[in-house]
Amino acid sequence: MRLRDGENVRLYSIEALTEALDVAPAKAAVRGKSEADFAAHQAHWDAADREIGYSAKLRAERESADRAEDLLELSSKTPTASLAGAAAKLDAVLREGRSSQADTEFP
Repeated sequence: MRLRDGENVRLYSIEALTEALDVAPAKAAVRGKSEADFAAHQAHWDAADREIGYSAKLRAERESADRAEDLLELSSKTPTASLAGAAAKLDAVLREGRSSQADTEFP
């Protein structure tokens, strides 16, 4: 959305729209139209989201990452009782501890 001063902003809620508009109560029609337009765009996004399952997949991905993190933490706290267990822990460290160009330290 382009504001009166020419600044472009992205709005993700009715509250943000109301704050960005800063419309005087006398101009309730402008606010009403803007809110209706926003609601229509949100409904369109929600329908498309349900159709392709984006939010559901994103939520599942987040839950999977959280579960993997929990398992890694549990693994680090569990004593190793065999050579296979030690190898599995080492494998987990090497897989999850991959260094990146941005990070110069090994985890």
